[in-house]
Amino acid sequence: MFRASARTAGPRISRSFSSATAPRAARATPKSFRAAPAASAPRAFSPTPVAPAASPLASIARPMSSGPAAVPLPGSEITAGDGDFEEILKHAGDKPVVVDFYADWCGPCRMIAPALKKVIAENGKTFLVKVDVDSAEETAAKYQIASLPTVAVFRNMKIVDKFLGTRSEAQIRTFVDHATEEA
Repeated sequence: MFRASARTAGPRISRSFSSATAPRAARATPKSFRAAPAASAPRAFSPTPVAPAASPLASIARPMSSGPAAVPLPGSEITAGDGDFEEILKHAGDKPVVVDFYADWCGPCRMIAPALKKVIAENGKTFLVKVDVDSAEETAAKYQIASLPTVAVFRNMKIVDKFLGTRSEAQIRTFVDHATEEA
């Protein structure tokens, strides 16, 4: 911290200046960056209980069917990570599962996401599992995901069909319809 002094006819005036060379601890923190005091009022929460996910990467609320081997409901979308992807495929068994391997930074992934979600919802015979390859690196490596977006259909825990890159909504519909015909 440097000090600049100015002498006038009156008392001595001293001013403080921050410098880029001053140590971080010595720099003053602007009021706008200081933490706000904690709110004393309790936060509102949903009266509907939500079961915790098996993995912190999994979505909080999942539309699931009931039963010992619960799978997501047809037409729904869930997010999976390394911890629960295999379990979802295992519970689906011979039912087709459409998996979208994506990354948040991937522009083409963001382009096909709405069309893919719409087609899955309209089809009603399968569900969509979204896997962020940056968070689920082990899963991406296991299935050799090298290009994004990669959309794959799994049946009995194996890839039976897939496409890489962007597609039109009509092409995605044809892909999903073909994947669910055999089911």
